[in-house]
Amino acid sequence: MGTQFWWFYDVIAAAAILICVYISGRKGFMKSAFMAIACVISLVVSMAASGAVSQSLYENTVRSGNIKKLEKSWDRETFTMKYAVYLESMGYNIKVNSEKLNNIFDSGENYDEALCKYVNNVNARKVENDEAVLREKIREGYAAVMAEMLAEPLNKFAAETAAEKIRGGMSMEEFIPLLRDRDSIHNAAVYAADNYTAEAYSTQFRLIVFTVVYIAVLLLVLAMLNSFMRNRENDSQGAGSHIAGSFIGFAMGAAMVFAIAAVVRLWTVMGGNEMLFFNNEAIDKTIVFKYFYDFTLKM
Repeated sequence: MGTQFWWFYDVIAAAAILICVYISGRKGFMKSAFMAIACVISLVVSMAASGAVSQSLYENTVRSGNIKKLEKSWDRETFTMKYAVYLESMGYNIKVNSEKLNNIFDSGENYDEALCKYVNNVNARKVENDEAVLREKIREGYAAVMAEMLAEPLNKFAAETAAEKIRGGMSMEEFIPLLRDRDSIHNAAVYAADNYTAEAYSTQFRLIVFTVVYIAVLLLVLAMLNSFMRNRENDSQGAGSHIAGSFIGFAMGAAMVFAIAAVVRLWTVMGGNEMLFFNNEAIDKTIVFKYFYDFTLKM
């Protein structure tokens, strides 16, 4: 990916701040203060709106479609087959018996413990002396398999979000029995849509709503303030007014960079973090922009 373009984000951030400082310095304190109010109102309204409606938008738009996609893509053997492939790829030179693996998943016992025991005895020898290492690999297998099962019917961002939740400690104890249901895969699809992928889609909706509302509210408030200021005397053009305006412009520039960061995160998410320019690896190398980018997660 294009990590060599990381510097461009810092250039954008610096340019946005310097332009705002220059414009605000020319306009003076009073006009700059009104513009700053417009930016603050836009940020507050867009952040509140995006947080309030994102989950609702997911539940009322794509959730049911995602459940249907997962039902069509999975069957009760999908997880077992993919997990068997993962176990055989761990480097222990083992051949997994799918029937025994199914028995473990159907048993309802502690999966981590049962799988560690199985892997260490499949060749009648202990393949890993450090049980903590083996348990970590077992859990990584859950994440890798779930990512693979979700990426094709949905998208890579949803798949990676689910994998990170599992790596973070989210249990598979409830989900695996649903996958092994002999009657229907529906409940497993519902569980995955509500617990593994909902956050990914809510994030996408949150960023979209934030961007649209921010631009709309900013333009509306600026139009209202412009109308209000039209019949007023010009702001004082003294040096103090220009300096004060420049400081306000710096704050406005920071707000503008935050809005830009939200748009960049949206493009990164929509592109599955694989686009030449919009990718996390490039942004992580930036000096300043990454702090605005990371802050968008707190919206």
